[in-house]
Amino acid sequence: MKKFGVVLAMFVFLASAGHAMSLNKLFRKYSDDERFEYVSVGKGIMRVFSVFTDYDVLTDGLMEKVTGLKILKLDSDYVEQDLSANFISDIDKVIDKGKFETTLEKRGKGERTYVYQRVDKKLNADLLLLTKDNGGVTLLWLKGKMSPEEMQRQKEAEMDENFNL
Repeated sequence: MKKFGVVLAMFVFLASAGHAMSLNKLFRKYSDDERFEYVSVGKGIMRVFSVFTDYDVLTDGLMEKVTGLKILKLDSDYVEQDLSANFISDIDKVIDKGKFETTLEKRGKGERTYVYQRVDKKLNADLLLLTKDNGGVTLLWLKGKMSPEEMQRQKEAEMDENFNL
C-alpha cells in the first residue's frame, strides 16, 4: 500500500511539473537555432535592473515579482513557411497543455498580439506575449511568483489599457 502511495505521489508530482517543463523545452528547442534570436534574463539581472529603475511606479509593483524573462524571435529574413508554422504549432501546444488563459487578443493590419497567463497552486505565474506580424514571430515569457488576486489586478489593468487604445 505504501508503494502505491509513493508511486501515486510521484505521478502527481511529475504531472504538475510537466507544465513548466513544456515551456522550458520549447525555449530549449529553438534557442540554439541560429534562425532565432534568443534572450534570457535571470533573477540576478532583474534585481540589478530594479536598482536603476523604479518598477513600482511603472508596473504597480508587479515587476518585482518577476524572476525571469525569456524571448524567442524568428525574424522575417529567416522565416521559412514550415519553420514558422512548426514554431507557432509548438507554442499552441504549450498553451493548450499548460492551461493558459487568454487575457488579451489584438488583431490589426498584418499584426496579431496575444497575452496568455496562468498561476498554479504554488503561486508560480507565467505570462506569455505572442506577436505575429510580417516581421516574424516573437514569444516573450515572464515568470515569477504572483497570487491569483495580483494576476486578476494585472488582467483588469490590461483590459483598461485595451479599451483606451
